[in-house]
Amino acid sequence: MANHRILLSVICSLLVWGCEDSTSEPNNNATDLGQVYTYREHTLATPQRDPASCVNYSRSCSVAELPFIAISYPEPDIQQIMSRVVVSHDWMGARFESLLAVLPEHILTLLGSVTAIVIANNIRPSFYWTGSGAIYLDPAALWLTNTEKLDIDKTEDYRDGFSNGLRYNFFHRFVKDDQPAYYRYSLTSDVERDIDDIIIPVASLLFHELAHANDFMPISLMPSLNMNATTSSEINRFSDIRLNEQLTQNYPINDAVLTAQSMILYRGQQATEERKLDTASELGALFEQEGANHLYAYSQQAEDVAMLFQATMLSYYYDIKMDSAFVIQPEIDSNSCSDYTVSWGQRHRIADPISKPRTQFISQQILPNIDFNDFFEQLASPQSFPSLTSWCNISLTESATENIQTRSAQKNTIEALKKDHHHGALPLIK
Repeated sequence: MANHRILLSVICSLLVWGCEDSTSEPNNNATDLGQVYTYREHTLATPQRDPASCVNYSRSCSVAELPFIAISYPEPDIQQIMSRVVVSHDWMGARFESLLAVLPEHILTLLGSVTAIVIANNIRPSFYWTGSGAIYLDPAALWLTNTEKLDIDKTEDYRDGFSNGLRYNFFHRFVKDDQPAYYRYSLTSDVERDIDDIIIPVASLLFHELAHANDFMPISLMPSLNMNATTSSEINRFSDIRLNEQLTQNYPINDAVLTAQSMILYRGQQATEERKLDTASELGALFEQEGANHLYAYSQQAEDVAMLFQATMLSYYYDIKMDSAFVIQPEIDSNSCSDYTVSWGQRHRIADPISKPRTQFISQQILPNIDFNDFFEQLASPQSFPSLTSWCNISLTESATENIQTRSAQKNTIEALKKDHHHGALPLIK
């Protein structure tokens, strides 16, 4: 853990924002991507380069060498997207292609803002990197068989344990009809799954990462790019007008205590004695007064955009709602769901009057061809959780059964919930 904190202080690129030296590596388990290759061979006209040569941290290619997908393909189809997929194993590319055929069609549009999609056995957690303009996906989201699991590095997410010493934790999950919208499966068990088990979590992951990509390089700016400049320099050139900057200016979230806590929980900063005294109820009361839907939003303003967009798209396409909660940390760390008590929580926070205008603003900016007015007008009201209720026993409708709650407790372990904060918030792992 000490080594990870040192890395946090010396590497200026953490997941979504790049350094002036664009070849600096993101703080991620995947420090070496020498094993990756472009999944589908194709002929590129000079000066374009093979995508795999532009995503391995060794150099930042120019825009001309690896254009954003929307520059090459203004209305990309699946085959065109697949020409930019970089993998460490063939099955990862094949699985991604299969998923594109069943995921919402607007994901193809959102992919226009990336240069490549990298899926490698040692990526954990998933992230977007301005050094290459690519998204990097953890294959733990994609496996179906035990054989495929053998190809995936089992190294834990480097952020595990950041919450040690705090009196609370922040949990979130996605639900539909009062049931978990999906379940998590271990990389070390012998349980297998089918493609229906991964559609929702992969959609959730892509909505988050592609929110970053469209925030940092919206398709509307691409006609203004200098094709001979590096991708990272062009992304950074427009930093003052990014969507996350606009959101911060128009709908700020700025509570200092929540910001400090997010830096501890998600960035690994050392907790002060004062912050160790903050309680779940105190933090929930502060959180309720601002428009974020996840504590992760306070760690970097780009995560505010991504968390709002992720929850909105899952609701828009799948009628899925997000639970957000500050839970009381047991005195002795536990994997028993019954030991985690909700002090403050809410379901479907994007429908809260203080959150809704922020959510509608970023959704309309990222997908301007969709008219979201009717969707937001018809959103069901958010629901507050009963205080001091076990996280695994919360039921906000009469249709929930003990069987549903038991299944949730069995498959969605507390350890998995702690990791479910998408690189801060990766839905499957994270």
